[in-house]
Parts: sequence; C-alpha cells; structure tokens
Amino acid sequence: MSSTERDIQSQLEEMEADLNQKTDTSPDFSKPTFPQIEINPSPQVQGWIDKTKETFNSLPKFGKVAVAVGGAWLSFSIVGAVLHVVSSIFSIAAVGLVLYVGYRLFSNSESN
Repeated sequence: MSSTERDIQSQLEEMEADLNQKTDTSPDFSKPTFPQIEINPSPQVQGWIDKTKETFNSLPKFGKVAVAVGGAWLSFSIVGAVLHVVSSIFSIAAVGLVLYVGYRLFSNSESN
C-alpha cells in the first residue's frame, strides 16, 4: 500500500469513528414529542363541564352505554351530512366545469 492509500484509509477510519461517536451521543428521535396545549375554560364553561361529568357518572351502566351509542350515532350523522355537502359542492363544480367547457367550445366553433 502506498502512503497516499494509507493516508486515505486513516482519514476514512477517523471519519467513521467521528460518525459513530456522533450517532451514539445524538438524542433519541424515535419518540416524537408533541406540544402541550393548556386550555383554561371560563368558570361558567368549567361549571357546565363539571355538571355534565357528574350527571354522566351518576348514570347506570346501561345509561352510559346508551349515551355513548347516541353520541357515536350523532357524530356519524354529522360526518355524513358534512360529506354530503362536500359531495354536492364537488358535483356542482363538475357540472359547472362541463357547462363552461361546452360554452367555450360552442362559442369558439360559432366564431369560426
């Protein structure tokens, strides 16, 4: 091995050692950290939340299940309604686009 090859080999080994050292001391990025948001509701809202919790906790198991099922049903109904509105908007946009393209084609063919 020539001296330049030995120099290059030693530099590569030093760089590898530096990389190994840097990766050993780097922080653990495997667990993402999320910002913590603190919400301080007004006393009136906090009183309403506390009263609702007390009422829910005072229900029997069947009542809690019924409230959970009703809440899930209401949530899915709201999501369905929003999706219907979005679907209608896209349908109207598609019809408008088709009409616009038809108008442009008709007006271009008429002018020629």
